[in-house]
Amino acid sequence: MSLYKKRLKLVRGKGVYVWDENGNKYLDAIAGIGVAILGHSNEELAIAINEQMKKLVVAGPMFHHEEKDEALEELSKFLSFEYAYFGNSGTEAVEAALKFARLYTGKKEIIAMTKAFHGRTFGSLSATWKKKYRGGFEPLVPGFKHIPFNNIEVAKEAITKETAAVIVEPIQGEGGINVIDKDYLEKVNKLCKEKDILLIFDEVQTGFGRTGEFFAYQHFGIEPDIMTLAKTLGGGFPIGAMVAKKEVADLMVPGTHASTFGGSPLACASAIAVIKTIKEKKLLEKVRKNGKYLREKLEKLKKKYDFIKRVKGMGLMLAVELEMDGKEFYKKCLEKKLLLNCTHGNVIRIMPALTVKKKEIDEAVEIMDECFSSLI
Repeated sequence: MSLYKKRLKLVRGKGVYVWDENGNKYLDAIAGIGVAILGHSNEELAIAINEQMKKLVVAGPMFHHEEKDEALEELSKFLSFEYAYFGNSGTEAVEAALKFARLYTGKKEIIAMTKAFHGRTFGSLSATWKKKYRGGFEPLVPGFKHIPFNNIEVAKEAITKETAAVIVEPIQGEGGINVIDKDYLEKVNKLCKEKDILLIFDEVQTGFGRTGEFFAYQHFGIEPDIMTLAKTLGGGFPIGAMVAKKEVADLMVPGTHASTFGGSPLACASAIAVIKTIKEKKLLEKVRKNGKYLREKLEKLKKKYDFIKRVKGMGLMLAVELEMDGKEFYKKCLEKKLLLNCTHGNVIRIMPALTVKKKEIDEAVEIMDECFSSLI
């Protein structure tokens, strides 16, 4: 039983490739919406999960365990936040961030961006912009407002004495791979500090090397008060996290917020394996090199086809924005055994595993070229 019409049924994967039930092989250039950053069936991740299964699977929120300690220790090597809450997904991380923001400030208003996507549960959905996701579920949580991305004057006007937090994706993923302007982010950060407003970064898609830095905020030199993490953190295993500065988290006491399965030994083992593999395999350097290589290849396609409006993104979180609807192109790529994602109707997202090789990038771009050519 399923809510969805019959779709491509995948049965196994290895590296950047997946196979369907009929044995057809596909190049996966979207990696489960950026999730499988180590590729499919990654050996280090598989060993870590398998070994943990033999040791301790769950502990519940009442108890601590050494895997959580180690996961926190690994995170602390790249983050200066003093508090972390583990959940199971990005939407849970965002819900926690919103609760923390309201509790800490004593204010209720949350400012989010147009084209933002933060999740589908009621709090995160209220911060999500697109009517497609919100429709039919109103009334949503009150106190949310949306303002245009990269418009500081509107941001100034939107802030009131009741504003608790501003939540931002450094790069909007579902919104179309829109990169925030550094100047805008600096001004928003200054506003937040002046008005005693918390700045929340949603790095559910951008975290853990996707952009060429361990976290996207490191490109901009601005550290938020709260940050949400998920997708990439488990390399395919469900885990999410909200990290916060000590002064923000101090008001939270045991029982204020919790999750039965959040931060389980099994989930933490997967996170540890992901972080260690990124370091040991020097994947940040690989992302920078291959991200530059992929972008150059996509820019060549832009010069070749006048219906390509622009190439955008950072690292291996890239997109091609078209002057036309992208669904037909997406379908043609699927027929040619290339998996991509089309969002907002005309933006083709490309987010392969961080382990992708240049020859695999060549293969993907060659298929894209063929499919673009067939549209002329």
